[in-house]
Amino acid sequence: MRAREKLTVEEKVSIALDLIKRERSLEEIREYYRVSHTTAYKIRNAFLEGGRRALGGVDKGSTDLEARVRALEKRMSDDKKPARRKVPGRKPTAAKANSKRWMQE
Repeated sequence: MRAREKLTVEEKVSIALDLIKRERSLEEIREYYRVSHTTAYKIRNAFLEGGRRALGGVDKGSTDLEARVRALEKRMSDDKKPARRKVPGRKPTAAKANSKRWMQE
């Protein structure tokens, strides 16, 4: 829908505030800033969520995500497989033997 560059931060704040104040209709806001209905409401919702986070202190969601990342990193380090070892008495398959010969040539 847009025929111009990205919105600036100031424009996004203006869109969010215009939607919150309800002094102009959504249609007027969309036409003025040349944004879709979805984009306008995504900007408003992001603006409100940022305000909630700022007023609420530490974001519980980010601490949960950080804890999950640490747990996954620990699992990955615990699950590291040891290097493949050769089984005694077992001969390499013909394909492996051929590839080894080819690599030596």
